[in-house]
Amino acid sequence: MILYTKRLILRPWEESDAESLYKYASDPRVGPPAGWPPHASVESSREIIKGILSAPETYAVVLKETGEPVGSIGLKTHCDLAEEDDEAELGYWIGVPYWGQGLIPEAAREILRHGFEELGFERVWCGYYDGNVKSKRVQEKLGFVYHHTTEGLDVKLLNEKRTGHVNLLTKEDWLKSTAKKNAVIYIHGKGGSAGEAEHYRPLFPGFDVIGFDYKAQTPWEAKEEFAAYFNKAAEKYESIILIANSMGAYFSMNAEKPKIRKAFFISPIVNMEKLILNMMAWSNVTEAELREKRTIETAFGETLSWDYLTYVRENPVDRSVPTDILYGSEDNLTDYETIKDFARKASANLTVMEGGEHWFHTAEQMNLLDEWMKERI
Repeated sequence: MILYTKRLILRPWEESDAESLYKYASDPRVGPPAGWPPHASVESSREIIKGILSAPETYAVVLKETGEPVGSIGLKTHCDLAEEDDEAELGYWIGVPYWGQGLIPEAAREILRHGFEELGFERVWCGYYDGNVKSKRVQEKLGFVYHHTTEGLDVKLLNEKRTGHVNLLTKEDWLKSTAKKNAVIYIHGKGGSAGEAEHYRPLFPGFDVIGFDYKAQTPWEAKEEFAAYFNKAAEKYESIILIANSMGAYFSMNAEKPKIRKAFFISPIVNMEKLILNMMAWSNVTEAELREKRTIETAFGETLSWDYLTYVRENPVDRSVPTDILYGSEDNLTDYETIKDFARKASANLTVMEGGEHWFHTAEQMNLLDEWMKERI
């Protein structure tokens, strides 16, 4: 059996792994806290692979990037902590250079999934000796719950007695902790805030409603920041609904968006090139002038940028997500023909609020917005 995570391969140990095993297991900071002595030689590591690490459901923790084993993880059955057929004990360690990178929690989540889903375990136990704070934190991250403490435990490999703490994770609790929810991510426009997401919470009961407090000021900054944010959200949620306002809609269309099931755009900026050209016309700025000066301040508080204009021309937005658009007939940034043309090309549903402005803010406008969204959720 071989298991995979984002950064790791979990596979059976091989005798050819002996040098890598010795490199990490010979460090006295690794084995003794877990109750076993540092490996004395490559040959002893090879014998441990043959005699101990060859046990069923014992895996080398291998970095995808390098192919090198840097730790070990496994599920042991019919042992002191796991006596019944439907339970197992989780054990793990990783080499010191890889501490603090979240690799063992990543490996453990996959092996727990394997244990509960594929091996049929109902309970997984995991213990740590008094003072092993790192192991305790790993178990807390994984959702293990304290069960009992035993004093005077024989640590035979080190000829010591220690206090041991035992935690338990049941299949029921694991299923609850891994059940993915659905999310609504709200992206504000220029001058807005992530706190505006609270308005939409009553419209989406059962969803996590989150305001994205992004920092990007340019589309190239947004492309990187938004993609990272969406990718992280996609790992946590089953599906995502996007609500984006004005400039936030443009920034969101400029980035990769995994698991976005649907988008609601409110007064979106859909043709940034045209908007910039309009602002240049309002300020009597020619392309030649902007190319020469690179940036020009306007009387209405915006900064025209040649780099910005060049970028939007060279990077068309993504229109692949199913989208509903709410547009105000009095929008002063995007004219009706522009929004209609975008909706046609994107196969988006366009609703026009008569008398609506670019910024929906009156009680009447917000009530109409809410009703529009409720009908389309």
